[in-house]
Amino acid sequence: MCEGGRVKAREVETVKRGGGAKMVCMFKSSLIVLLVFIVFPLAVCHGEENSSERTKNIVLTPADQLILDAINKVSERIDKVNGRIDNLWITMLGGFLGVMAFIGALVFWDRRTFLKRAREEFRNELTEDRNKMEGVIAALNKLGGKFPEVQEVLRSFGLM
Repeated sequence: MCEGGRVKAREVETVKRGGGAKMVCMFKSSLIVLLVFIVFPLAVCHGEENSSERTKNIVLTPADQLILDAINKVSERIDKVNGRIDNLWITMLGGFLGVMAFIGALVFWDRRTFLKRAREEFRNELTEDRNKMEGVIAALNKLGGKFPEVQEVLRSFGLM
């Protein structure tokens, strides 16, 4: 923008008009993006079609044919291994789902035993809490004999 401390008149005019240089830069960037993502893939696809047409009329030597046969055999073996892996994947998924279903069924079936045990524990805790509350009420009744205010409060709540 500056050469030797001087600003070019054209650049000053561009900045005054609202940054036309930014617009030119954005246009160039969008043009590059367009070329990279649209034109280049089309050219690559077109190039592949032409290369396949060229290879149709090639005559192979017996050594080349043996190499291609070996490649085809290896490709078939890879396809078989892929099939086995797919079957193994399905088997493992089925086994996992079966184990999860078994665990879920066991939990669902065992809920009665769990509920019975939970009820017993709740009753025991409730009995312990009731005994503690009765002890607190008995202590307050003793205090009620010495303090008439405590006795009035116990009567108002029906605890005496």
